[in-house]
Amino acid sequence: MDNNLPAAAFGHFIMKVNDIDISYQFYTKLGLRPFGIFPDLAIIELRGGTHILLFSKNDELASSLSSSHLGQLGASFNEQLDLMIDGKSRSDLELYRATLMEKGLSVDAIAQDQFFGHYYFQLADPDGNGITVYTSHRGDLAV
Repeated sequence: MDNNLPAAAFGHFIMKVNDIDISYQFYTKLGLRPFGIFPDLAIIELRGGTHILLFSKNDELASSLSSSHLGQLGASFNEQLDLMIDGKSRSDLELYRATLMEKGLSVDAIAQDQFFGHYYFQLADPDGNGITVYTSHRGDLAV
């Protein structure tokens, strides 16, 4: 075990969406790794091995996830997802942003201010879930 790394990593993030296929394509356009579409579930992988599990909002399993589990928002809330690119500079973020726009995604301008040393911009997924994309601040995040 590497003592320089934290003891745990974020494994899965459950997201309930209106259309699994549309959301799967959207997150793939963000540059996340498509893992697979299965009956009633799609999986997208982020750098470092974290998975976003996409369930239908109408799926019985997805509904049961929010009923009694701590830390999960009810159906009336939209999710907020923060992503961090491998680049550290504003120009790295500008390049990533331009790539998303070339793929047809609608993204906000890069914010004029920084958030604790991060450059960032925002966009929304097909369900209106907010996404903020930040620059990295540490070299070991590029796993």
